[in-house]
Amino acid sequence: MSPQATPCKRHAGSSLVELMIALVVNLCIIGAAITVYLKASETYISAETVARLQENARYAMGIIEADVRMANFWGLHNQSDVITTNTVSAFPSSCGANWATDAAGFITGENNAYSLPCAASGGGAEANGDVLIVRRASAQRVSPQSGTVAAVNRDRVLIVTNQLAGEIFVPKDIGNSIPAGYATSDPANAPPLADTREMLVNAYYVSRNSSLATGYPALRRKRLSAGPSIADEELLPGVEDLQFQIGADIDGDANVDVFVNPAAVPAGGTPVSVRLWLRVRALDRDNGYVDTRGFEYADQSLPAASDGYRRAVIHKTLQLRNVSP
Repeated sequence: MSPQATPCKRHAGSSLVELMIALVVNLCIIGAAITVYLKASETYISAETVARLQENARYAMGIIEADVRMANFWGLHNQSDVITTNTVSAFPSSCGANWATDAAGFITGENNAYSLPCAASGGGAEANGDVLIVRRASAQRVSPQSGTVAAVNRDRVLIVTNQLAGEIFVPKDIGNSIPAGYATSDPANAPPLADTREMLVNAYYVSRNSSLATGYPALRRKRLSAGPSIADEELLPGVEDLQFQIGADIDGDANVDVFVNPAAVPAGGTPVSVRLWLRVRALDRDNGYVDTRGFEYADQSLPAASDGYRRAVIHKTLQLRNVSP
């Protein structure tokens, strides 16, 4: 008996319309996923740029902060009015006759201008930026105290102090020795009677150009160096403005009575703190970014730039450690 024939079954499939609908849905899902990815990537890049700006600003602030807090430190005392200048020593004068020796100007500067006689590097100074000048002795003592200065320090500007006085000098100009009247050795098991350190003078300013690009500004400083001479160095590209105000004590209690712009400390007033602002800018434009914020700080009032560059401003008040009533 022959087997019965099995009838063929029709297999149902998707119609062309259904395939087109599925394709459109899948394309929409893929498009949405790509949009979300691109938006997330854009957000990440923006956040990274802002974080980098803040990181750079904090780094620059840290460099200046460490210097400012030590202003008016001279070794065995912090009395700038008893510090004299050795009359035989020759000091670098390209930035001003007393630039290296003005102990009384331990915190000073220029407001919204650069007018030092030594030219600014990096294409010149940015317009309307302040110049902050800090003078002090190094935290590192030339040790042990000796009547003859070691060869490595003979062409540097040094300052020697005791409890009552101090003198700024260049060893090579006075027979590689320290000035007369100061102890030439350290007593055993007792505090030093005299203290010799390197004199530090730093003038911070903002240049128009940096090592990264022309038109991209940088924080720079003029620095007292061996020779003795004045060196110029780039500290950080991307800083486009430096502003500061001096907190002055005018009643002798070592507390701030008024904040003033550079070179405006009242007669008889003593700097005891510094308010410092730094404005930093990204190197590259951020396509699609529109900054509608203006900036108000120190004596600056700036409208929104709207040029596609991201910016950040940080501010800090720094207390000077070496002032006393």
